[in-house]
Amino acid sequence: MATALALVGTAVSVKGQLDQAKAAEDAAKAAEELAAYNAQVAVNNMVGKQNDLAFQESAAALENKVGMQQAQVERKALRQKLTGELGTVRARPTFGGSYTDIFKAAQAQADTQLAEFDFASSQKTYEGFKQYQDFGRQMGLAYSLGMADRDMTLSSGANKAYQFRVQANQSKLGAFATGLGGLGDAASSTDNFSKSIFD
Repeated sequence: MATALALVGTAVSVKGQLDQAKAAEDAAKAAEELAAYNAQVAVNNMVGKQNDLAFQESAAALENKVGMQQAQVERKALRQKLTGELGTVRARPTFGGSYTDIFKAAQAQADTQLAEFDFASSQKTYEGFKQYQDFGRQMGLAYSLGMADRDMTLSSGANKAYQFRVQANQSKLGAFATGLGGLGDAASSTDNFSKSIFD
């Protein structure tokens, strides 16, 4: 009777350890699946960020192009205005001064206004170009960070899965050892019982 109870106890213990091993294996698979899902989310987020930046980059490029075209139109209008003003200088009478000196002064003033306009336009164009370049840099950074997030997520999931598999193997080994120990104890009890009967 004691031998039968010992065998039942061993069986229950072995079953419990095997159940623990199965649970650990399931947890390992779940950790890998969760890591794969989260890694895909990281990639999707990275692609979304890049798409947003690409749109902003396109908008900045378009704004820069429109700004350059508008500056050309404004420069042409300014040049026509200044040319018209120089024309009125030619028709203006001189009172004691040289016509050439007055015209040169007006021409220098017109050239200065055009130079100031060109400088301001080039500054805007340069700022637009730098902004456009920065979107490219941000897209590269978004890609690097997204892929790093994906790799870390997969690595972390693989590490958790490995730990669960180690647990599962330890539980299986424990079940095997418990089973052998229980059978050994049962055999020893039976042997002792036989000796006591025949002695």
